[in-house]
Amino acid sequence: MNKEQQLQTEGKVVIESLSPLVKWQYNDFHQVMLAEFSVDKQQQVMTTLEQILPCQWDAKSIKKAPDEVKHLAGFFAKLVKNQKLLSTDYLTQPKIMVAWWPWGHGATVSVRLFLTNTSEYQPKQGLLQRLTAIFS
Repeated sequence: MNKEQQLQTEGKVVIESLSPLVKWQYNDFHQVMLAEFSVDKQQQVMTTLEQILPCQWDAKSIKKAPDEVKHLAGFFAKLVKNQKLLSTDYLTQPKIMVAWWPWGHGATVSVRLFLTNTSEYQPKQGLLQRLTAIFS
């Protein structure tokens, strides 16, 4: 199964729930399902997303988010003002997440449905743990 097919399978609920409001297309550059829409639809789209993906982070809260969340989100964990990251509870190891990206000119918003990082999360080791590992 290629990335687009995986996204359509894993993100089926999100895609189908938003399809009356937005048009989806596959974006090969970021390997995401992408929907762009005018700001007049943003409240409807966000309300629908929040029902499916209740966990949400923004540019401030992502800094304090568990490292596992940032690992799952990968590139999309780097949020700037007004961007958001939505998912189910990270402890359930979600297979998809959504990035909410308002455009700079203020008239358009895009959502990017992406597959989460599937590599095993390795907690960062502090200096003491690294030194202990070297001498053990």
